[in-house]
Amino acid sequence: MLQRHRLLLPGFFAIGLLSGCGFGSYSSVIGTDVVAPKATTGGTAATATPGFDGPSIIPGTHDLVIATAPAAAVSVVVGASQIISITFASSDGLPMTGFSISGSGGGLPAGWSAPGGFTCALVTTGSGCVLNLQYAPPAIDSGTLSIDYVVIDDSGLARTTGSIAIAYLATTHDNVVATAAPTGEVDAAIGAGASSVNVGFVTDDGNAATDLVLTSDLKSLPAGWTSTAPSLSCAIVSTGSGCQLALTYAPAAAGSGVLTLAYEYTDDSGTNKTAALNIPYRATSDNNVIATASPAGQIVAAQQTGGQAVVITFTTDDGGPASGLQVTSDLSSLPPGWTSAAHSFGCGGVGTGNGCRLSLNYVPTKAASGTLTLDYAYTDADGTAKTGLLNLAYAATTNDNVVGTASPAGEINAVVGMGPQAVAVAFTTDDGRPATALQLTGSLSILPAGWTSTAGVFTCNGISIEEVCLLQLTYTPTVAGSGALSLGYSYVNDAGEAKVGTVSIAYRATSPP
Repeated sequence: MLQRHRLLLPGFFAIGLLSGCGFGSYSSVIGTDVVAPKATTGGTAATATPGFDGPSIIPGTHDLVIATAPAAAVSVVVGASQIISITFASSDGLPMTGFSISGSGGGLPAGWSAPGGFTCALVTTGSGCVLNLQYAPPAIDSGTLSIDYVVIDDSGLARTTGSIAIAYLATTHDNVVATAAPTGEVDAAIGAGASSVNVGFVTDDGNAATDLVLTSDLKSLPAGWTSTAPSLSCAIVSTGSGCQLALTYAPAAAGSGVLTLAYEYTDDSGTNKTAALNIPYRATSDNNVIATASPAGQIVAAQQTGGQAVVITFTTDDGGPASGLQVTSDLSSLPPGWTSAAHSFGCGGVGTGNGCRLSLNYVPTKAASGTLTLDYAYTDADGTAKTGLLNLAYAATTNDNVVGTASPAGEINAVVGMGPQAVAVAFTTDDGRPATALQLTGSLSILPAGWTSTAGVFTCNGISIEEVCLLQLTYTPTVAGSGALSLGYSYVNDAGEAKVGTVSIAYRATSPP
């Protein structure tokens, strides 16, 4: 018989541990006793939440909290760990307040941890209310984690029936984990360009998995979503940025939902596995500040000898203005290996380009992996105070890695009809030791609109401190728009290992004043 045990993490929240049940739903809503339909795999989306797409919204009537987990089921190999980010958003974009986790009982199941006293002063859109859980199983185990929450809707009514359940499984062999950037709900203003989304695939323990194939149809994505690649496959998946998928979201009409990307692969024992990633999205009228990391994907550096410079660029999703940005995380207390020259960071104004950038460095002294989380606050174009969050996965490797760095850093900004913007991509190793046989895996003759290169192919026989490997590009847009240029490459590191990586360059073209 199914038994449910109510548990409470001291200072945190109630959970339920269910035994003998199947995978739980990844998405739930509260507010009017309307349950949001599940998304389906194959690149399709959940039906839009009631109240969002209607001709009118009565405040409080259709004001729901949508909770979305990255997957319906979480699998982690024993001895490794994984961050599970649950996004809480308002279904109609109207602000909700007083969000907190509720319930009573004992504690978290073995291997689970979470921040104490999780609350959100405001629940609206974007990444302002994201709960980071960590699952690091010490032994084989399975179950379902349930989280209950309460909120006050925009009309002042208390909503107390919200819940989300996540099935979990501790495995004996590695798992491929997919992560979307930016963190949280992907938002874009209707008719105001595109929001770039990068999906990175890595293994939870750093060991290699093989033959990853995206089984969702990239030619049949939900309205507003596009991919320049007709399909995705990766021969080897381990650490870093070698297996990535670039997507754009440019809505032409109001809508919201969850994009589900299904994939399959072979783990390090030769077992075939399947998994999926859920990405919540929404067409908005109010803008949000997005934090983007360069390099994209998992940040890697060789332990003891290597280091990686990381630039965090803050821009708005619609190119419009936001103000008063402030990083609220303590930059003097970062995870081991991470440093910031600035103990605090802020920008008076945020919009397009690379004018608001935070520089970090990752120099690991020992083998480690984890997620760096940066919280920030700002005021949107309508004067609403909002918050956001960036999750940055990282790992220390045994041998060196080749990293491609674009200059100028951050979002490349150009004005239509005002001439070209030169962009240089430098390929270097993270520890100064040599790497060889670098080559781009895609054609430079097939680039996004406005991008060109004088080279049809690009290779470098060697990369070291003495040998510079530089790719020259030009961005000359003819129409306003935005997106991300992704360049895949392969190389051989100093240990003779064949490896791959990806350079992702965000860009935006604006109309002349």
